[in-house]
Amino acid sequence: MKPGLYIHIPFCEQRCYYCAFTVSVSPESTFAPYVERLLQEVELAGFKEEPSTIYFGGGTPSLLSAPLLGRLMKAIHGNPDEITIEANPGTLSEEKVREYRQLGIRRISLGAQSLEDEDLKRAGRLHNAGAVYSDFELLRRFDFDNINLDLIAGLPGQKIETWSRNLDRALDLRPEHISIYMLDHEERSAWSTLPPGVPDESDFAAFYTLAESKLAAQGYLHYEISNWALPGRECRHNIGYWSGVPYRGFGVGAHSFDGIRRYWNATSLADYAESIRQGNLPLLGEEVLSPAMQLEEAFMLGLRQAIGVDVPAISSRFRFTFPDAWHERLRHLKDDGWIVFDGKILQLTQKGRLAANSVIEELIWPTPASTYEAIL
Repeated sequence: MKPGLYIHIPFCEQRCYYCAFTVSVSPESTFAPYVERLLQEVELAGFKEEPSTIYFGGGTPSLLSAPLLGRLMKAIHGNPDEITIEANPGTLSEEKVREYRQLGIRRISLGAQSLEDEDLKRAGRLHNAGAVYSDFELLRRFDFDNINLDLIAGLPGQKIETWSRNLDRALDLRPEHISIYMLDHEERSAWSTLPPGVPDESDFAAFYTLAESKLAAQGYLHYEISNWALPGRECRHNIGYWSGVPYRGFGVGAHSFDGIRRYWNATSLADYAESIRQGNLPLLGEEVLSPAMQLEEAFMLGLRQAIGVDVPAISSRFRFTFPDAWHERLRHLKDDGWIVFDGKILQLTQKGRLAANSVIEELIWPTPASTYEAIL
């Protein structure tokens, strides 16, 4: 099975207020040395596999020049089915977009976050809504026909009317893919305590329900809790994550997974650079997934997807029979309208998606370990 390949580009022009990712506000002079370290990491890892997909994430990968991205592409073997790069509005140019196509990059994830200027100001974004429109038009002009728009629901001061306009404007553009994230509390972000004016839980539910309704009416498939796509335009790279396919990550803070073992890189640029300088892989930590942890992830990742969880397949994979007590819990969740279950496929309902974490927790309660021990 070919793995997915993730390459982390941490550079940003500034850190947005809600962001808790591994990013760095660094001068352009640091970009080439970082790419050189990435190439050294690939070499140290002896990575010779042909990835099924490549995803340049960040950070803002579109800050890098196409020649620097090209150096990374040349180090990778094979011909991936999908190559994605994340881009912030205002960081693209005709030259850059033309060179992306020459490199084989066909999928762009545009970090719009909102199509309302006031939303963007309150979130600490540097671009305005006009930059989203101009970059989207630029991409279409260069025949990019696989574009994702990221949107954030529940920004401070955002009302349902504002959110509705956001959705309508995004749908007017008709990207092939739309990702919608509910604003969340992230301790590592500048908004470690969410500011005044953030909508409450009932507002978030209304925002999410409205998105489901509007996108479905326009032919978008809700294939994962936060992701919608026109038919055939689902993100293959992310589907790999959600399906338990192995993936390899390179760069500061990047994670990797080989099917059993998960490991991750140093989150400090200085530590990352020093490890590479000494000829060592920049590993910070690792964990080996026990059967109980694999069971938990099978439910967590499977139920986030519209296709749901194949319960007999999981039973066969882990060689156990679910006990009567678990089926009784399942019956209560079904009767209360949180899930649907036909004896084979277990899926969240629309109501269940609004409380996905709680429903999933109930299915593996009280703990993954005790659940697994109970059903062996």
